[in-house]
Amino acid sequence: MHLANATATQEVPFYKSINSLFPSGSINIKNLKKQLLKTRYGSDQFYKWNKLYFSHNEIQPLFATHLSRYVIDPKNKKRLKVVETNTKSLQLFNTEKKLLLKKNISDVQADAYDLGYVMSLKDIYLRTKAQTQSSVQTTIPQGTRLVVEKYSDHFALVKYQNYEGYVQLSELITKFDFATFVYAKNKWHQVKSREFDKIKTAQNIFILLNDVTGIITPATIGIIASTSQKISLWSQVEVVRDKITIWNQSLLKEHGPVWWKPLKEVEQIYYTIDELLKKDISSVSFHPKNPMKGLLSAHGVFITENGFHWRKLERFESFNGPVHYFNDQLLFVGNFRSINGGLSFDNYIQIDRLASAIEYQFGFFPKKLQVKKIETQFPLKLKIEIETGIRKIKMESPLFSQDWKAVKS
Repeated sequence: MHLANATATQEVPFYKSINSLFPSGSINIKNLKKQLLKTRYGSDQFYKWNKLYFSHNEIQPLFATHLSRYVIDPKNKKRLKVVETNTKSLQLFNTEKKLLLKKNISDVQADAYDLGYVMSLKDIYLRTKAQTQSSVQTTIPQGTRLVVEKYSDHFALVKYQNYEGYVQLSELITKFDFATFVYAKNKWHQVKSREFDKIKTAQNIFILLNDVTGIITPATIGIIASTSQKISLWSQVEVVRDKITIWNQSLLKEHGPVWWKPLKEVEQIYYTIDELLKKDISSVSFHPKNPMKGLLSAHGVFITENGFHWRKLERFESFNGPVHYFNDQLLFVGNFRSINGGLSFDNYIQIDRLASAIEYQFGFFPKKLQVKKIETQFPLKLKIEIETGIRKIKMESPLFSQDWKAVKS
């Protein structure tokens, strides 16, 4: 649930703190939204495994942020270096201000362009070669975080103390084990599984870990990385909440920072990436410079600004076609285009002009046309793949016109 557009005349009470029993006053929601500082989601949180629920005291799963070298502070979008990790918190270093910070795991996001550390799941051997029969240089203790230089078959090349050698991938947990999408070969791929030094995509394509330069990891998925816990090693748990309470903080001149709740009638459901991955995803596209912003189609179109909470675009109720995120303002959904970041869409790709271009270049007039794929090409070209009922054809046009020409496959 999250705050959606509200009538400017609606008033809501505000409080000095979320624990205040009585409001300090009330003001129209438009003023509060203008001065919005942050949103806090509160609830009792549990870990779900199969149909069992565990409290924070019962199990301690590992999250992608535990394996991060850098994290993002979502409040100011600053990149912070991870100095030390604990079960629930991180010691961080702000390189710009030269400050040490401490933040809860839940208050930061994993950096999509940080491949992170790997961690030993038990005491493991560091070998001289990427072979199980090669000689052992030393033993690396359980729980040690290591930086991978490169992946080689079933092994990872790492440095430990004064040694450099190979450790078996089956004995390590990595950020790849949390990944829902990876960036490689100039595009994002949905992840099905990690198989040793390869990522298997949803399209059953294998990508070498060495070729991956970006990873998107959900904040709500943890992995059991110790044999001493109540459920077995490698078990995947999901963070669930019994009831979500939303508080917004805004800055008012006369009162300073104040807290307020959105009205029920102006609340809107947001979906997590884990909920959407349970659907059949048709197409996904991320902002070219900020992978926390994205579009996704899966029996509807969903948009995110933070990589975790996805809002459904009601106009595309059961849409299952292509989407493309060009920049902060320009988005494409099938034949439709938005020039205001998804607030509204217009019917942009004109079928009659496409059909005329196909008739002129190929000598037949298509009885049906369906856009199957959308992408852009530097500097300002729009490329699409269309289904005509007879064959698939690739077409391109300048980004802001409808001058369609066929493209060789």
